[in-house]
This record gives sequence, C-alpha cells and structure tokens, in this order.
Amino acid sequence: MFELTGRPLQVMTVVAAVILPLLVVWLWSRGRHNLGGPLRRALSVAGRLGVVLLAQVTAMFALFLYVNDEYEFYASWSDLFGIQDKAPQHLDPATLNAGSGRIETLPVRTDAGVTDDVLVWLPPGYDASAPRRYPVVEVLPGQPSSPSLLFTHFDFGTVASEAIASGRVKPFVAVLPPIMISPPRDTECVDVPNGPQAGTWVTHTVPDAVLPRFRVEPMGRHWSMIGFSAGAQCAAKLLLRNPTRYGAAVALAGDYVPYTDDTTGDLFGNDKALWNQNSASWLYRQHGLRGTKLMMVASKQDGWSARPTGAMAKETHGDPGVTVVMLPAGGHNYHVYAPYLPQALNWLGAQGVLG
Repeated sequence: MFELTGRPLQVMTVVAAVILPLLVVWLWSRGRHNLGGPLRRALSVAGRLGVVLLAQVTAMFALFLYVNDEYEFYASWSDLFGIQDKAPQHLDPATLNAGSGRIETLPVRTDAGVTDDVLVWLPPGYDASAPRRYPVVEVLPGQPSSPSLLFTHFDFGTVASEAIASGRVKPFVAVLPPIMISPPRDTECVDVPNGPQAGTWVTHTVPDAVLPRFRVEPMGRHWSMIGFSAGAQCAAKLLLRNPTRYGAAVALAGDYVPYTDDTTGDLFGNDKALWNQNSASWLYRQHGLRGTKLMMVASKQDGWSARPTGAMAKETHGDPGVTVVMLPAGGHNYHVYAPYLPQALNWLGAQGVLG
C-alpha cells in the first residue's frame, strides 16, 4: 500500500504536512495560558518545537515524493536505500494505459535464476493467429526505473496508438524489459565478468523469449531500440555491437562512453577491451559503422547527456544514417524528453524499420 511511488503515501504525507502546522498553532495558543512550573513549561516548549520540526520534515518529504514521482529518481524503497532486492519484478497491466492496444506480461528468467516480467505492448488489431508478423521496438528504461514507470511517464500506449493510426508507422510490438536485473546495481547493460549478463539479457535472452510467443519479425532490420537515460546508453552501444540483430536505435538523453561509480561497482575488471566493447563511441570508430541508423536527442541544459551527445555528433558528422536533435533547454527528466517519443517513432518509420 505504501510504495515509494504510490498515491496513498503521497496523499497521506500531504495531509500530514497540512495538519501539523495547524497543530503547531493550536499548541502555541495553549502555551500562552500555561501557568505550570518551569519543568512543565520547558516540556511544553520542547513539545511544540518537536511538532514544528516534524512539520518541516513532513513538508520536505512530501516535496521529495512529488519530485521523485515526476522525475523517477527512485522506483522503490530498495532503490532509495540501496538495498539489494532480487525479488522478481511483477507488473500489473491493468494499472497502465494501453491506448488502443493491449498489454501482456512475459515472465523471463535471468541468468541469476530470477524470473522478471517483461512488459509487451501489442498494437490495435494484433491477432496471434494471423499470418502477418510485426516489427519490434525494445524500449529501455533508465536506472533506477522500471518498464511500467517509463510506459506511464511517456504515455507510451497512447503515443504508439496515435502513430499507428496516423499511418506514419506500421503496427508494431513494443517490448519493455527491466534492465536493472541485479538491483540496485546499475549494470549499464554490461556482461559483467562473473556477474550479471545484462547485455545478453537485452539482446538475446528477452528476444529469445519473445520470438516464439508473439507473431513478430525475426531479429534483424525490423528490430530496433528506444532508450531513455541509462537505457539510451544501452540502446546506442547494443545497436553498434549487434548491427545484424537490430536495424536502428533512438537514444533519448544518452551517454556514449561507459562510466563507473558507486552505483555500478567494477563492471569491467580492469579489462580495457571489455570497456571498449561497451563504448558506443569506440565501437563506431573502430568498426567503421557509418550508415548505422542512430538517432540521438539531448538538451543543451542536460548536464548528463549534452556533452557526450555533442562529442558523438562530431564523430558521426556527415553520416547519413545518424540524426542528432539538440534541444535548447531542459534538464535530465522525462518532462523534457517524453514529447519527442512521437518524433522517435516517426524517425524509425522513415528509416524503414517500422515502415
């Protein structure tokens, strides 16, 4: 009931933040008539100050919950406190707006033996018995985040339904896997030595589960990826590492070189070759992948992605397969990038991936 991103906790905290200041006023008015001894007066003052402090903390927590819900910094209490939570991620399609399509969940087993739910959006008119096969877009959330949060914040069901209804793209299947398969660790979609095989999870494990279950095209030019934030970094490098398995990728607010910090731990084991294989920039230069269909979207005010996107834009300058969109303003959040989901789908359609 009291999930970090749940509405009941937000409502309860806001109500408390409103009531507590009123309680302070009431206690202060009573204090003027307090004729007790010094000890009683001291305890009364301490109690009133305690309520003032609690009111301030509650107001700050209410603000934190609102901002966290808006910008999806933390998806759960485990994310917030950095607790290792290997419980499977089960999704409830009934809580999501599928637009004109519908949503199913596909349980997929990770290399660690945990079964996570992969969210699958099926377009209007999808018929499992029909002979036609549908192109696929893998949609990758940031970290920490989840498929359901990304689906909701980008209003994916509505946007995808409208893109198909307009004729700009053909009906397609969207597959949204969790990329945090060893929470709360940020694996950057890396096959970590003696650790989670997060890259293989996205490019092989999940597709291998989707292919026999749904009427979709085989891996190749009609499979693509859209990623946001850490998911954008994954989408770009996984496309360049697997150019025969994917036809295109869209990176919204991405980075194009690996990084390590307290959230990632040691991903590469001091293996420079493995680091290179997880750098979109290095892969593009080393393997001469001009013509690869990549769209990069960043904001000049987005400190996380503006500089790496600019650097990648210089490396790919003149490449007809690469499209760069640099927004004039906006930070690293879904409010800035969600409006460009229709443009991303249109671009995939224009590249023939969804066309």
